[in-house]
Amino acid sequence: MRTSAWERFRLSLVAIPVGLAVAMAGIGLLQLIHLISNLSFRGEFSLHEMPPTFARFGWLAILVPAAGGLVIGLIARFVSPEIRGHGIPEAMQGVVMNRSRIPLRVAILKPLATALCIGTGGPFGAEGPIIATGGGIGSLAGQWIPHSHAERKVLLAAGAAAGMTAVFGTPFAGVLLAVELLLFEFRSRSLLPVAMAAGTAMAVRGLLDQPFPMLPLPAPEAPGPVIAAGSILVGIVCGALGAGMTVALHGIEHLYERLPFPRLWWPAIGGFLVGVIGWIDPRTLGAGYFNLRDLLDGNMVVPAILALAILKFLSWSLYLGSGTAGGTLAPVMTVGGATAALLAHALANIPGFERFPVGIAVLIGMAAVFAGMSRAFLASVAFAFEATHSTSTFGPLLLGCAFAVLVSRLLMKESIMTEKMARQGVRVPEDYEPDVLATTAVEAVMNRDPHTIPPDLPLVRLLDDTLQQVRLFPVVAADRTLLGVVSRADLLEAVCADEGASAGDLANLRPFTAHPDESLATAADRMLIHGVGRLPVVSRGPQPTLVGLISRKEILSARRQRMVEELDSETPLHQA
Repeated sequence: MRTSAWERFRLSLVAIPVGLAVAMAGIGLLQLIHLISNLSFRGEFSLHEMPPTFARFGWLAILVPAAGGLVIGLIARFVSPEIRGHGIPEAMQGVVMNRSRIPLRVAILKPLATALCIGTGGPFGAEGPIIATGGGIGSLAGQWIPHSHAERKVLLAAGAAAGMTAVFGTPFAGVLLAVELLLFEFRSRSLLPVAMAAGTAMAVRGLLDQPFPMLPLPAPEAPGPVIAAGSILVGIVCGALGAGMTVALHGIEHLYERLPFPRLWWPAIGGFLVGVIGWIDPRTLGAGYFNLRDLLDGNMVVPAILALAILKFLSWSLYLGSGTAGGTLAPVMTVGGATAALLAHALANIPGFERFPVGIAVLIGMAAVFAGMSRAFLASVAFAFEATHSTSTFGPLLLGCAFAVLVSRLLMKESIMTEKMARQGVRVPEDYEPDVLATTAVEAVMNRDPHTIPPDLPLVRLLDDTLQQVRLFPVVAADRTLLGVVSRADLLEAVCADEGASAGDLANLRPFTAHPDESLATAADRMLIHGVGRLPVVSRGPQPTLVGLISRKEILSARRQRMVEELDSETPLHQA
């Protein structure tokens, strides 16, 4: 259905305050995480970003993540089970399964539970829950202000894009993430409000003096064949790594289901394991944006990189698998970046690859592992650029992320974002190709020589055997002007009542019609709205002249032709 210019303008006007509200909520959530973290591990009332440490409370700090997990388990058990999860899949579920409706309690409790989880040492990033929170704010705006389901989806996506922008300062990546994981379409009606929300969030972020760029990367050398080859290798490894991490996470979730404890206790158990791992390596605690910056600098030694990759993965999977609240973007990027750094150090022993910079490898690994796990290819590339402002890495990023997605598709049917919905029988779109019905005109497939009848034709003449298969008779004048239509059902009923009636007596004088320059999608919509299966095709003007007839058969033939074009020319369509 087409959207008027006023509806687009109205939706954009609503998206701007949504972006403002989400940016304030997102930055406020980051500050709350810092506050809880500093109180939990340092005993200090401070809003500054500082890594968790055991210096103040010693080994007792191992219990801090367990305490946070216990509170989250209580909230999930007695208040809102929807707080579980890592944010983006929940937003997708709201779009696909709940008509873009996210309850108010989820929009409030999800960020609070996330702040508690990360602030008490949970090895997650705030971006996923903030994306979910932003989507919740957009959804609530769509529910409080009368909007259609489609418009509510746009506002939910606008809030999600603003949420990602608020965390990382990456508005373009936020828009692309919304397109690839929430909107599933490229239309100006959707893109303009989402872009305005993300742009508004970026302005608020700058006003509040947030770090920009979020993850600065030292200026690398110009890319060449060595960097391109290294990028491909990193993409392949990280695509396989993402698939392995996804399978491992699902396996850990199944292990928790076998525990002889109620689900209420699972986050506390996972939190205790996080505390133990954090005692071994405190870098695994919290969001760990410091780790990303250190990896991009390229100065971390190999043993430290290996320990970070293994322990961060264990901490993330063991805690997220317990059903707590937290985001996946920061931890999987840490694991991917660390793995890529290890690969770069290994390649340095091969002649020629010593010129493959560790920082570029880390950046490609960060983006590629997320691209492989989420299948959000464009958003991953754009994020890596916007977060670092490293323009020379565009080519390597494209190679790395493309190969990561390719390998991921070979190894996994579903992504980490869609796997749970797929288990419920819900199919999430992956490819956003133009609808052949929207790009094909009616005149391209219409029946140009339909059987027409004059208005004075006796109805009994239409009962000849030669006309038994005709379901709609256009009634036309001598100059082909359309006067009306007679359906076969009306014909049979009328003949039984009055055998002397003519076509003009029975004709529907105000039939629903189509124009030859309209799209098949418009014609199909008109058939659905009015409950008819055929439309006379008439020229535009005060005297509509019949030029053809369009039915469901012709519409399906256009889609069949598109299927034929996608197949091998020697493969029969019924064998595809």
